[in-house]
Amino acid sequence: MTGFASLFAVEARTMWRTWHRYALPVVLVFLAALSVALSRFAPELFKALAGEGFQIELPEPSPDQSYAQWAKNLTQTGVFLVIFSGAGATSALISSGRAQLLAVRPVSRAAQPVAAFLARALVVGSSCLAGAAVVWVGTFAAYSEAPVAPLAAASCSWIACALAFLAISVGLSAMIGSTLGAVGASIGVYVVCTLLALAEPGRYSPAGLVSLPSAIASGGGGPVAAPLAAGAL
Repeated sequence: MTGFASLFAVEARTMWRTWHRYALPVVLVFLAALSVALSRFAPELFKALAGEGFQIELPEPSPDQSYAQWAKNLTQTGVFLVIFSGAGATSALISSGRAQLLAVRPVSRAAQPVAAFLARALVVGSSCLAGAAVVWVGTFAAYSEAPVAPLAAASCSWIACALAFLAISVGLSAMIGSTLGAVGASIGVYVVCTLLALAEPGRYSPAGLVSLPSAIASGGGGPVAAPLAAGAL
């Protein structure tokens, strides 16, 4: 356990000293602010650009719209950042030759990907919670009301989705040994899951995690426990 703790400390320091420290937190906080702005001002902006001759019904600005936009941004953009973060977890060590140093450590071969996953999971979770806090503050400032429960549920469900794809990308990084190969394969898995989530049976599988944040944020129905359990496995 001491060897694994040391390896986890190395992975945590790597996250702190590289682009991982800034990329995901900054992007998610930006997406959070953008979500509130789009929900509040997009209808007026669209009507101004379209002109009076173009009539289209747009949903009224509301906290629900802000949360739905946040979940949409997380699903469409945040997952890809998570995939890029995990794709180099082991392959970068292999390409640089540093993976050979693990041979002299009293740890198993699986310890490095697990430690890399845990270090990155901390960044993913804390970044999403920081973004959710920005969404709540912005929503309350814009609408004078901001219920916590749907925002927390949607954000936590995305964290579950993100951790599932982080595990996939880290695992593929170790198996393929190529960062670009792991990115491509992980995105392929994401596309397949997105298509499976469109069908009712697919929502009970890990693919259901892709559509779960938006479904929760919009107040829609659908399975929750099944995709969470399947994603955890």
